[in-house]
Amino acid sequence: MSNFFSLEIGKRSVLMHQTALSITGHNIANANTPGYTRQVADIVTTPPWHAPSLVQSGKPGQLGTGVEIAAVNRVRDEFIDTQIRHENKAEGYWAAMQNTLAKIEVILNEPTEDGLRGVMDMFWESWQDLSLHPESEAVRAVVVQRGMSLAEAFNHTHRQLVELREDVNAQVKVKVNEVNSIAMQIADLNKQILAVTISGKRPNDLLDKRDLLIDDLSRIADVKVFTDKNNMVTLQLGDRVLVEGKDYNRLGVNTDQEMYMVIWEDTQTRAKISSGELRGLLDARGRSSNPQEANPSEYKEIIPNMIADLNSLAKTIITKTNDIHRSGYSLNNNDNSNYLYPDGRNFFNQPVDINDSVDWAKFMSLNDEIINDLKNIAVAARPTWGKDPLGNLIKANFGDGGVALDIAQLKHYLNDSEWRIDSSPITDLAVTSFSFDIDGVTIIVDNTVTPPDPAPIQNMYDLAVALQEQIDGTALKGKIMVRSNGNQLTFYSNSNSFTLDTGTAVQISGKINQVTTDDYWRSVCADIGVLSQESQRVLKNQEVLLNELENKRQSISGVSLDEEMTNMIRFQHAYNAAARFITSIDEAMEVVINRMGLVGR
Repeated sequence: MSNFFSLEIGKRSVLMHQTALSITGHNIANANTPGYTRQVADIVTTPPWHAPSLVQSGKPGQLGTGVEIAAVNRVRDEFIDTQIRHENKAEGYWAAMQNTLAKIEVILNEPTEDGLRGVMDMFWESWQDLSLHPESEAVRAVVVQRGMSLAEAFNHTHRQLVELREDVNAQVKVKVNEVNSIAMQIADLNKQILAVTISGKRPNDLLDKRDLLIDDLSRIADVKVFTDKNNMVTLQLGDRVLVEGKDYNRLGVNTDQEMYMVIWEDTQTRAKISSGELRGLLDARGRSSNPQEANPSEYKEIIPNMIADLNSLAKTIITKTNDIHRSGYSLNNNDNSNYLYPDGRNFFNQPVDINDSVDWAKFMSLNDEIINDLKNIAVAARPTWGKDPLGNLIKANFGDGGVALDIAQLKHYLNDSEWRIDSSPITDLAVTSFSFDIDGVTIIVDNTVTPPDPAPIQNMYDLAVALQEQIDGTALKGKIMVRSNGNQLTFYSNSNSFTLDTGTAVQISGKINQVTTDDYWRSVCADIGVLSQESQRVLKNQEVLLNELENKRQSISGVSLDEEMTNMIRFQHAYNAAARFITSIDEAMEVVINRMGLVGR
């Protein structure tokens, strides 16, 4: 056995431990690098000398030839990676939702005196004051100012919600660009990884970069990851491939609509986004007007529904205030042509086309005739008239302020209460007859219907007396609007009677539901608050879960400086020992070469 054989073993040991020290140094250098995976050397013995053979001389055993590093491996758990990416998309979704909901809560600013409900309360209070002092110009001025403040509050809230929706829409485009950027980088890394892999090497750092990009992408959108034998990944987004090898498909947004729709650039078809930040933004923003978007929307429509609720409240306040105000008498009602009739006009400007598509909150404003002349505020429900010495009719007083009181009571307005009373059929025809007073005017309704047809009763409000209805023979169903002032409604059927207090919801073969403007807005704000609270809870749970998974991944893949220092000392001692071994062999060879054959000289 040649001494050079031993030198080769020593050399291999030195080189191996030197490489191991380099790997340790690489780990220490990247201890704080995001996405870096700890690398370890796969240390194996080199093939022994010589392999057993029938044509070779027998030896007592194989001779070891040293050591080498077979591969440099990443310490990575793919199952944990899959779990993290799965939870990433949920965390991204709820983070986007919570961010939007938090902004909506700031816009609504409820419950505070500066919120919309506080402004509404002051508006109703001003009408209450005006009902007590209908002749006061100062109180009328307060009503106008409170009305203008209410209109501006609705305008401002609507404007902020629209701007928030536009901001979220802009974020959709930003996230689409991020997806394209990440997809392009992953495709480029796939190309580099393939070149290294087919050469028989391990592209560890390139794999780390790609895995980090996939983690980032999984937070934005729901992607499925498939890896082949050459370490190439294929990413699937929805029902299409986003990245395949060195190629990728780009996402885009259509720019011909006000709200962006996420599409595939090559086919111009809608991209299916079911989770992640991008889906959270789409749920908050709502659908676009593109026909490819599902109708009814598959999104949660957070901001559009909020705007619709705001418009619904504004519409109710505008139309009901105007309806009552037009029935009143103003201080200018002294023209001989109309002094016997109500001369009230719209208090708020009202569109001609009354439908749900109108942005009532956006365009809410006071009638210029009211702003320019406070006398045009129609406060009186029924002025008292007299005659002058010449026998002409004159207004004796300003009235009882009943219209102002009615408007003030809109705060307790009951919207579309539903009632139903069942009775056993007695005759072939059922006669429905009843009467009631509204503002001193007696209304008589007399309907004859054939069972089981319903007797149509139109919506009413502000009942001055109890409503009595005698029904013989059929079940009648209709809608009735009344004030939530605690008055009782008494329904009679033959000899039996049922007394209902409208201050609470009561059911007699049906229901009476009350929704006041105050209750309605409180309910809208409460719904947003509950959804925001729920998103905070889910987001917090997701963050805890992700932190737990990340800690588990770091315990496996992360760099421990203490462990690396231990390895460094271990490899350093082994390196020194290998170097010492080479020195020993060198000294032995020096004896053989320089000292042998000198005996007797």
